[in-house]
Formats: sequence, C-alpha cells, structure tokens
Amino acid sequence: MKYQLANHISLTEVDDEAVLLDLNAGSYYGLNHIGAQFLSELQAEKTVEQAITVISDQYQNSAATIQQDLEELLQQLLDKELITSMN
Repeated sequence: MKYQLANHISLTEVDDEAVLLDLNAGSYYGLNHIGAQFLSELQAEKTVEQAITVISDQYQNSAATIQQDLEELLQQLLDKELITSMN
C-alpha cells in the first residue's frame, strides 16, 4: 500500500528532520532524520516495504528492528491523520 500526506498537513524539512503542521488543529509534529527519510520515501510513492528496505540498507541496525520502528511510526501517522492511504 502507498501513502501520501493528508490534504490538511503542511511539511517543512529542516536539516535532516521534518516538521508536520496540522492546519486544521494547529498542532505540529516533529520527525527525526530516519522518520523524515521514511516519509520522504512514502511521498516518492514507494510502498512501506520498499521504504523500509531503502532505510534498512543504509543503517547497520537489524532490519527487523527498523521494520518494527517504522511500522509503529506509520501507525502513529495514520492515527493522527497526518497521512492517508492512496487507493
């Protein structure tokens, strides 16, 4: 499945990090460099699995740990309605 930013979300990249602003709620959320890269990969219309593979290949941590962390981040982004699925 592929994902995109929700229409009411504004994205700003600062250095290697990202800030998501929810224009409806007036809330903002910060992502560290790995979270920002994950979101960037999703915006490039890669699947979650493809994005996880790209990031896993760059870091020496176990692929299982990275996959678990990024799947948790994905669920948080969905729960907060910051991203939506592309059907």
